[in-house]
Amino acid sequence: LNAPSATYAPVLKDTVYGEATVKNLLTMSSGVKDAPHSGDPIQKEQCRVGIDCDGWQMQRSQILTGRELIHKFPDRERPSGSIFSYNGLDTLALSEIAEQQGGFINNFTQFIWNKSGVESPGYWLVDKENRVIAQAGFSAIIRDWARLAMFSISQLNSSNPCISGFMKDATSPQIPNKSRAVGAAFSNYGYQTWVADFGARDSYWWVGYGGQRVGVDPQKEKIIVMISKREDYMSEIYKFFSWWQRQ
Repeated sequence: LNAPSATYAPVLKDTVYGEATVKNLLTMSSGVKDAPHSGDPIQKEQCRVGIDCDGWQMQRSQILTGRELIHKFPDRERPSGSIFSYNGLDTLALSEIAEQQGGFINNFTQFIWNKSGVESPGYWLVDKENRVIAQAGFSAIIRDWARLAMFSISQLNSSNPCISGFMKDATSPQIPNKSRAVGAAFSNYGYQTWVADFGARDSYWWVGYGGQRVGVDPQKEKIIVMISKREDYMSEIYKFFSWWQRQ
């Protein structure tokens, strides 16, 4: 994890993402310029809504590939590993590592999806080169999100010390969320995972668009899954989860 990411994904060479370590990308501390719009580096005022207002929409509507988006923002603003800054391009760069190591979708299917006991298909959005839009492109039914959370707990408790050690680091504080510009409810970040301290014990959270949330208390094996377009009541969800943790 402490090797430069370009070691594993040469396509990242000559970018801040390739110079950053894998751990820097996991903790969203590559050192790239702050993203102005929910982790997206592009925010156009004159745009076609749903088509080209931001980088994610340009990927989804087949205007930009993920690799083109990465290379539009290759420069460093601060030392890697110094400050947490929520940026989807760090996630997209990580997907390039998985792509080079047997294929992202193949790895996801083999090592996560098929082992989670899912009941329905899941879907990844892809760009025009058929590569996943890894920073914001996965959909599953609510019960399968819960199964993914249950699988994450089993990986935390794995008898394989490599897997369990990685998951313990991934779901515990690795870098503080000092600015709170994004993820205001969460004081810390793990590996591509928010870490909360508003309950009786730390919990880890997967946060999607609007009110999409998965919260996990691994010690008590309590899981909450929210599928919603609105997020103006998330503070009540966090209060409820904190209360539930204490029961």
